[in-house]
Amino acid sequence: MYHKRTSSNFPSLLLSIDNYVQFLLELKPDDPYPLKSTTVLSPKFHLPSSRMRLIGSCNGFVCSLKGWMYDLNHSVYISNPLLGEYLKVKLPKREKRTCVAYAFCFSEASRQYKVLRSAVSNFARHSKVPELEVYTLGVDEKWRYVGEAPEPLCVSFSKANINGVVHWMNSGKNDNNYSFNSSTEEVKSLLAPWTEEVKSLLAPRGLKTPSYNLIPAT
Repeated sequence: MYHKRTSSNFPSLLLSIDNYVQFLLELKPDDPYPLKSTTVLSPKFHLPSSRMRLIGSCNGFVCSLKGWMYDLNHSVYISNPLLGEYLKVKLPKREKRTCVAYAFCFSEASRQYKVLRSAVSNFARHSKVPELEVYTLGVDEKWRYVGEAPEPLCVSFSKANINGVVHWMNSGKNDNNYSFNSSTEEVKSLLAPWTEEVKSLLAPRGLKTPSYNLIPAT
């Protein structure tokens, strides 16, 4: 979902092919054929590259990843696709064999945009606890340590971004809900309410522990 910085209550949709952002679909009132207004996101104007993986979007700004999380030379960009403006986020130096993931959020309290980064070294052997770092746009070029991540994360974990709070669940069991508040920069954990009714609705027959991610994409 892509919300422009206008008074319009009609959002737009970012459409991807093979995980790469390709199109922008503008939703307008009384438009029976919205697919006809689809904008092709060209790297010559809208995005810095044709192979950009979506991290998240806030108020018309899109945070995207060029490359792959295991690639030491990957890049993170903040862009406004409609205006053709973008900036490259300065990333910290990384050790080899580091698994990273990103989130993008907006603090209503400070009116600041922030990029959240989870990084863990030697992730194949699980020898270190993932660390969370935050980068505030327009304030400084430093990444600040804000706490520990519950477990290694992959690519993007900001699919559920509500009122400046990023939510995600642990992989596999999905029995814990975690959150990062972009205003207070606090990380919290909450046990998921797995009642018998919820389990019966979501889990296939014979599966005692549900393995679905309940957090909807925004």
